[in-house]
Amino acid sequence: MIVFLDVEFTDLLSPELLSLGLVTLDGREFYAELDLTTDIGKARVKASNDFVRYGSIFDMWGLVPGSTGTEWEIGRRTGEWLLGLAAESGTKIEIAFDYGMDYELMEYVIRDSGLWDQVREVVFPVNVNPITGTITGELGAEACFRELGKRGLKRHHALADALALRAAYIDFMQESSSKLPMGSFA
Repeated sequence: MIVFLDVEFTDLLSPELLSLGLVTLDGREFYAELDLTTDIGKARVKASNDFVRYGSIFDMWGLVPGSTGTEWEIGRRTGEWLLGLAAESGTKIEIAFDYGMDYELMEYVIRDSGLWDQVREVVFPVNVNPITGTITGELGAEACFRELGKRGLKRHHALADALALRAAYIDFMQESSSKLPMGSFA
């Protein structure tokens, strides 16, 4: 099973989690965002760089009903969702990302919730940037972002970026398999 991950965070120098999106290859979605009304939420907004603070990231807060929570709740719900997928599939889950900090922040938040010892047994990280960062992957992601506009989601929303990563992966894999010589296996 493959799950695509994207995380939004405060800044590159001292990254702290703001939101997290996960999407399975078959399209199931999970999204969680930090409650910005809490003391921690307010501190994270203040710690965010100008791009995060004045860009469109916080403008898209609250678009996914029921997704807001404390950092502990985000970690707990994320861990439980991944454990549920692993139990359902009976296999380990590949967590596909295009930026290593995304995986690290997901790990930290699950660790802080007390579930990492269980989750680490059923997941393994895979950096898919070498394939999704291709022309085919970029075109797939752009098409996905255009479609997501209908949902009010756009680039730099963790769920939108996870969906775009999935689209890039699918398009790249489809193109690659169509170029295999007869008798080859993917």
